[in-house]
Amino acid sequence: MSLINKMLQDLDARRADVPGQGAYSQQVRAVPERRRVSPAWWGVAGLAVAVSASAAWLWLRHPAPQPGKAPLKLDADLKVAQAVAQPQAPVAPPAAVASTPPTQTAERPAGKPAPVVAEKAAESAQVADAGNATKRSTPSAKPPEHAAKALAKATPVNAAPVSVPASESIASPAVNIEKPTKEFTPQQLAENAYRKAMLALQQGRTSEAADGLEQVLRLDARHAAARQALIRELASAGRQDEAIRLAREGLGMDPNQPALAMALARLQLDKGELRSAVETMEHTLPYGADRADYVAFLAGLLQRDGRHKQAAEQYVSALQRAPQNGVWWMGLGISLQADNRPAEAVEAFKRAKAANTLSPDLLAFVDARLNQLKP
Repeated sequence: MSLINKMLQDLDARRADVPGQGAYSQQVRAVPERRRVSPAWWGVAGLAVAVSASAAWLWLRHPAPQPGKAPLKLDADLKVAQAVAQPQAPVAPPAAVASTPPTQTAERPAGKPAPVVAEKAAESAQVADAGNATKRSTPSAKPPEHAAKALAKATPVNAAPVSVPASESIASPAVNIEKPTKEFTPQQLAENAYRKAMLALQQGRTSEAADGLEQVLRLDARHAAARQALIRELASAGRQDEAIRLAREGLGMDPNQPALAMALARLQLDKGELRSAVETMEHTLPYGADRADYVAFLAGLLQRDGRHKQAAEQYVSALQRAPQNGVWWMGLGISLQADNRPAEAVEAFKRAKAANTLSPDLLAFVDARLNQLKP
């Protein structure tokens, strides 16, 4: 078109010099030269087409939202925070978005800066692609929005991943440490059972107490307290033979049990076995001679057996340890009177009254004996 216009202009110039051609010369005129479109606008148009194509490509590539999940937000700060919270391998941006076609930049006029719109679109596409990769690889690692923004502000984008010690990131397996079980000796077990049995006895559960005491003796046959308690319970229940057997069994294992010997002697005396009771007490006397009650009980058995001289000796031995016992003074007076020692008997009866420990019946008995011994 420009060549034709130039030719027409040349013809107009020539017609102006030739006369007589005014009517026809006015019919043919050169077309005015059209304004040429600037190449920069062609560059802008091409860049707009490229941006539209990139946006369409990203929209087609974006996965459909899953049911029950929130739509993916393309906030740049949030995506950067996700990348910091969950370090992933760097994702290369698509070639179509990361670089600008040479044909588009070649037509840009020299001296003019590149449009900012294209750069922003490329950065947004890169960030969106990185966010999609992070979302697909770690769907459960998305932090709350406020925490993500705070982390994005506090942590640089290019900061190195923070290493977590193994002791904090991996829970140590629980170590099953078994405490050593304390082993109790039979004596300790017997002592525990004895306490339970005595508690049951105090609460009036006699049958349970008897069973517990038997268990104690099975654990420790030398448990003297449990044996004596069981003997008393058996005697109270009228089971004297069993009680006597238990007492003899205990003395056979250990004769140094004066209390058990006294219990057996009383059981024998209740059954009318006076001589057996005396023998039991005399057999254990070496172990109970320092006990006043043991010696006085033996003296009373000897007195009932008619052995007054020996009985008087045992009473004297007991009164040396307990001189204020009026009953033992009375017993001494009886044995002295029976052994034809009246003066000593009167003295013993007077000491019995002076102790002021006799019951009215015993006091009347002592007065009667004193009247018999008057000269």
